[in-house]
Amino acid sequence: MATYNEISYDILEILNNSNISDDEDVSLEHILYHLAIQRNLWMRQEYSKPGRSIPKHMIQDLGCLELEEVDAADCCEIAVGCYMLRTKKKMPHFLDLHDGEAITRVGPVHKLMTPYTYTSLPKAILASHEKYGSKIIQAFLLNEHMTLIIKDPSLQTLTHINVAGVVADPKDALAFKCDDGSSCFSYDDQYPIPLWMLGYVKDQILNQFGVAARFAKDENNNAKDDVTP
Repeated sequence: MATYNEISYDILEILNNSNISDDEDVSLEHILYHLAIQRNLWMRQEYSKPGRSIPKHMIQDLGCLELEEVDAADCCEIAVGCYMLRTKKKMPHFLDLHDGEAITRVGPVHKLMTPYTYTSLPKAILASHEKYGSKIIQAFLLNEHMTLIIKDPSLQTLTHINVAGVVADPKDALAFKCDDGSSCFSYDDQYPIPLWMLGYVKDQILNQFGVAARFAKDENNNAKDDVTP
């Protein structure tokens, strides 16, 4: 697989060598923007299909995320005296599939421990009132923070959690630190996209700039790497 830099510079080089207008401002950031958009469109189409699972190499781990206690009203001026835990950092946008965000894990920083239940806010509230709900940590996104409902007092001292998923724009993971203290994403990392999909994404970007498609097509349309020129 190619890295983020290799893919974007490859596209930029093709555009620079093409017949597009010299007056058109095509920057590397412009390419990266279109790359993320096209990747999301193709991935949403592919992985919203029944029975399709997301490959592991496309999942980005956001490391250990510090929690803070906030009032359940989640307002600047109003407090209700009931508290919940949420991540101090806002979450990046995740790939939006037909059945929700492509978040693959919300759980303890200890990767061998059972993950929490990731769900929507309404479902989390209902589950927390069920008979055994007090023993289960419910996680949901609220105002861009990963938020937890914890009924068990012995678990309310939690300080950090781990979140992983398919980040809509992979470079947004630059803001997060992994276990070794390094950024969770580098421009020299392998770009998280299936190899068979990469050609289609490049084609779409080139077409947007008026450059004829010049990459392989999967004529069998079977999501395998049996492409033909």
